[in-house]
Amino acid sequence: MSQPVISVIIPAYNYGRYIRECLESVFSQTFPEIEVLVIDDGSTDDTPSILESISDPRFKHFRIANSGISRARNVGLSHAEGEFVAFLDADDRWRPHKLQTELAMLRAERSVGVVFSDFVRFKEHGFLPNQFSFYPELSSLKVRDSSDGRGKIILGDPFCELIRFGQFPVYLQPTLFRSEVVRGLEFPLSLRKSEELYFAMRVYERTEVGFIPEVLTEVRRHGANISWDLYEIELWHLEALLLLERDVASHHRQAVRARLGRKCASIGYQSFWQKQFLLAAKHYLKALKYPGRRMNALAHLAALPVLPLLPQRRTPE
Repeated sequence: MSQPVISVIIPAYNYGRYIRECLESVFSQTFPEIEVLVIDDGSTDDTPSILESISDPRFKHFRIANSGISRARNVGLSHAEGEFVAFLDADDRWRPHKLQTELAMLRAERSVGVVFSDFVRFKEHGFLPNQFSFYPELSSLKVRDSSDGRGKIILGDPFCELIRFGQFPVYLQPTLFRSEVVRGLEFPLSLRKSEELYFAMRVYERTEVGFIPEVLTEVRRHGANISWDLYEIELWHLEALLLLERDVASHHRQAVRARLGRKCASIGYQSFWQKQFLLAAKHYLKALKYPGRRMNALAHLAALPVLPLLPQRRTPE
């Protein structure tokens, strides 16, 4: 096979029931010059036998001892030979022109190192709202039209703009990276979750960023990947933000600290309504260390003794 233009990295763990559909969506892309690297993270189901049955010359698979999605993606990165890198999870799928559409923008915009597009989640009986509907901040960004006319290029500092979003735009499945902008980066093994948040934000501080308001990816919702524990997700995000605070360039650290203030205050609020009053106080005290929510955290700390008497309500972060 000639040198691939795009390396597609797919970590897989016990998703034999979905991985054929995933791979079919990759092999049927309208841009064919790809290599497909599946990293089997020690699966115990029929994933290994399914991978052995794939004969497409663009396909390679590697089996490692079960050690988590971050290491599996890092192994994929170490084998990637393409000029561009894309990630897909083994239970998700791409629409046929996903890679071609994103690649067209990156080829038209040489200073842009990463582009993400809209996506939808789907269940057995239908689709959920588009992800961009959860990014109201997109409408207030300063942008220009991309040269190919398919999307927008963020003006200003994309790291500072994107880290302030209520929902972080860091999903890997709808994203395409230039290999040069991810070179030397790895997914941190220390993070239990939210490794995508850390990785994508580190990329956003290195390059210009574009986005395409077109649904090109379908992310599956099923019992094995749905977490209804929003509090736990908040804690995962906090871990990633603390790691970012340590690792980002000094001129981006203030933006991370402002987001940490919001996050600590949000966790304090959720801890309170779970009747974990000491944890609430702990996170409100943490919020006082950061800009962004100091007055809010101070007010809630002062009100902790009387808040149990008030009717329960939830407010957005």
